[in-house]
Amino acid sequence: MMRLFSRPVFGASLVFLISFIVYLQTMQRSVPFIDGGELATVCATLGIAHPTGYPIFCMLGYLFAHLPIAGSVILRVNIMSAFFCALGSGAMVFFISELYLYWFNKRIAKPKPQKGKKIVARPATAQEIISDTKKQESVLAGIFAGLAIAFSATWWDTSNSVEVYPIHCFMVPIVLTFFFRMLRIDKEKFGRESILFALTLGLCFSNHLTTILLAPACIYMFFATFGFKKDTFIRITKLAIPFVIGLLPYLYFPIRSSQFPLMDWGHPADLYHFWRHFRGGQYSIMMFTANAPKIQWPYFWGKYPEEFTIAGLILVVCGIWALFNSTGRGKAHLLIFVLLLFFGCLLWSMNYEILDINSYFLTAYFASAIMMTYGLIWLVRVSKTKYIPALTGATIVFSAIQIYAHYKDVDESGNYFVEDYTKNMLRSLPKDAIIFTSSWDFWASGAFYYQLVEHIRSDVFVIDFAMLRDRPWYYNHLKQRFPEIMKRAEPELSAFMVHLERFDRNPDYGGTAIGETYQAFCDSLIARNFDHAIYLSPEAFSQRDLFSPHFKSYPGGLAYRLLARDSAFDVPLPVIQWHDQNYRERSYYTDHSRSFQAMPLADRAKVLVRMGKIDEAKKFLDLALSFEPDRKVDIEKLEGRVKDAAYQTNTDFDKIREMRNALGK
Repeated sequence: MMRLFSRPVFGASLVFLISFIVYLQTMQRSVPFIDGGELATVCATLGIAHPTGYPIFCMLGYLFAHLPIAGSVILRVNIMSAFFCALGSGAMVFFISELYLYWFNKRIAKPKPQKGKKIVARPATAQEIISDTKKQESVLAGIFAGLAIAFSATWWDTSNSVEVYPIHCFMVPIVLTFFFRMLRIDKEKFGRESILFALTLGLCFSNHLTTILLAPACIYMFFATFGFKKDTFIRITKLAIPFVIGLLPYLYFPIRSSQFPLMDWGHPADLYHFWRHFRGGQYSIMMFTANAPKIQWPYFWGKYPEEFTIAGLILVVCGIWALFNSTGRGKAHLLIFVLLLFFGCLLWSMNYEILDINSYFLTAYFASAIMMTYGLIWLVRVSKTKYIPALTGATIVFSAIQIYAHYKDVDESGNYFVEDYTKNMLRSLPKDAIIFTSSWDFWASGAFYYQLVEHIRSDVFVIDFAMLRDRPWYYNHLKQRFPEIMKRAEPELSAFMVHLERFDRNPDYGGTAIGETYQAFCDSLIARNFDHAIYLSPEAFSQRDLFSPHFKSYPGGLAYRLLARDSAFDVPLPVIQWHDQNYRERSYYTDHSRSFQAMPLADRAKVLVRMGKIDEAKKFLDLALSFEPDRKVDIEKLEGRVKDAAYQTNTDFDKIREMRNALGK
């Protein structure tokens, strides 16, 4: 049996199966927060995703979305995430096995030269270090690393729902395995390993541009191995050819965009929009801001001990010492590579001012898994115990510790928040209603999926006015779906688009004209479509004076209805779908989702009280209180924005309960 584990493929298969089975238990069964609805719709319709576009993800997602498995598209693409994260964990075995056999060598004291004799360095050869036992040790070390990264907090959480990062989790260990094989095998020639490295590197870039975070570590190892000489730069030129071939999936952008798919973010059909989409131009304002490092640096280090548990942190420290005392190969030292991998990721990612930053730290966690593995190997060596039993036992124990520590926090199998909120909102609206929202993270992204893929309330016209302000491509999307409604405001839209196109190409473009024409377009879009019921979602209601200052707004169920003048209208008690009994976690997103649904109901109750309809007001307040979060959670143990959201949500529900108590039983 143990002889099987002298081959990495068997160890990789074991890691894949274990992690995939566990991932399927914790995987979300529905649409996740933030970009999940958009990404699932892109997969289902073969569209273009938000920048940087992720062509590999779009094409693989389309294949998974149409596999004859599972009961829904969202379940299939969530399975895709679990599948690729599990594959990435398995691929870790190949990478660690390569490092263990050829790059991690114990430093041996140099012999003292004897008088009259010259010391000649004798390089280690593959025949000297590779035996069946050594191969088994390398695979077991790989299994430990694979399961350690598989059940780390962020990697595991990444496996739960549709996202672009799981494919990245798979590609990174593959790229680095071929990279180290190239350094070792192709040192004297340009061979197969070089081609495979450059090709997979290009493919990795074709999925996610954060592949660039591998650059500092790989550039160091490359020049430390090949040196700064003419042949090295000739080699780089040769590597460019398969690398460019790996980038060819980006041709998907102009080809597919020219066909005007429903999801055509950025419309990258021409060179300008292709380049803008490729480099993520619209998100550049969030990069290298003065405030980002102040937020992300302490956030990373505050979260880091929890990523692999305290046991993992101890192994990381031991691993740094072990790598320091290894010889590497030639002038290339493995510790420098790992530290560059870690800090190259951290120092770049900490400059990105976004809320969902965790996935951008994955490369740093990958480097940590390497350090942990060699920390364990060092401990086994200094304890002078037998390698195979010690590595096997440590793998079982550490995996169990991580699963126990993280399972509850990463378990998303009962999370239906986005589905519930989206369906509740859509079903509460009258036929052919129009609703303006900026609630992308909470339900607007999910609306893409439920309307365009599952065809739930496709008659409702959902307009994200955050994208309405500065996304020219979004207007093509709206015209495709609701041409008659958009046509009514065509003169004002044409006037606004002149300025919006200029702004799109030059963010410094200013003046009052763009604001004035935008306001004129919004006013006409609303005023000329009052044969439809028009609403603002709760977060848009707070911005009503900027967005729709010429209209009045009134609570109308889960949203606020816009009217040209004071008017009374009936609001039936919404029929609510709510899976809260299966998912009690308090987070920034779940707490805001509760308040966003409850507050419009409470505001409607206030109107009913003024009208003397007390019994009906009680029903609305009781329904609002059904969204109340778990008050047993100790808010003081929460941190940052999660804590702030929890306080605000508790305050909101305290007010609702006070109103309800004032009305009696």
